[in-house]
Amino acid sequence: MRKSIGLLAVAAAIVVGCSKDKVEVIDGVKIQFHTHDSKSQKLKDGDIITFDLVIKNGADSVLQDSRKEPQPGKGMVQPPNNAPGAFKGTFENGLRLLSVGDSATILVPIDSLIKSVQAPLPPFLKPGTDLKYTVKILKVQSKAEFEKEMEAQAAAAKKDAAKRLAQEPALIAAFIAKSGKKYEKTASGLNYFIEKPGSGPSPKNGETWVVNYRGTFLDGKEFDKGDKAEMPLGQMIPGFNEALTLMKAGCKARFVIPSGIAYGEQVQPGGPIPPNAVLVFELEVISKK
Repeated sequence: MRKSIGLLAVAAAIVVGCSKDKVEVIDGVKIQFHTHDSKSQKLKDGDIITFDLVIKNGADSVLQDSRKEPQPGKGMVQPPNNAPGAFKGTFENGLRLLSVGDSATILVPIDSLIKSVQAPLPPFLKPGTDLKYTVKILKVQSKAEFEKEMEAQAAAAKKDAAKRLAQEPALIAAFIAKSGKKYEKTASGLNYFIEKPGSGPSPKNGETWVVNYRGTFLDGKEFDKGDKAEMPLGQMIPGFNEALTLMKAGCKARFVIPSGIAYGEQVQPGGPIPPNAVLVFELEVISKK
């Protein structure tokens, strides 16, 4: 599985059955409640939860922050491991102590992790310290409720994708016209404008080239960026592969990649790129690796 109370007037009503910001051990779980409402819906095994999660090591270095991702985390509340000798202070067991709207930090001792996983841990997880999971429960659903929501989201996404696909030719034409640049177009539909010609041989499939790039949508919103990134031709989306073959070392160019030679409908659910998205890339080829 991959947010404190500010108003004293409501603190007494919200913090019930636990001490705010005091580290406690409950059912073997080392936990620090920041907000807790005993009257709120309790989490139970099988619930699907939506949550914000920040994971830090003992030095308070952030290892993961779901708030910086496109969508909050989701996962299922798992039943506890009641096997003899099983480690009870897991993050998953800590979730079972929370209610909807609760915020808490679940502290998992690294020493216990070492024993339970029986494998070397990364060097940033030091023995004698805790791995800190600060979680806020945003929503709780039954499995049936979650599946119904996913179906509705999939239907809405499919409708939006179809709309984008129908509008694509006109949107690309408008983008190119607004740029004031004279773009060329290949047989595949790739639109390109060479800002600075390069020299030497062009990249070929099977080769790896080092490039600087910036990817945006037609509205200018950035979804990806890389400096001195290694690009293996033939292993990327068709439009990007083709774009590189039109360039040479030192070349700078802009490309408008239609969805059919980009990701089409095959994108990561909830990811930064929606289905049937037109992609715009600014590319600079540095050298062959």
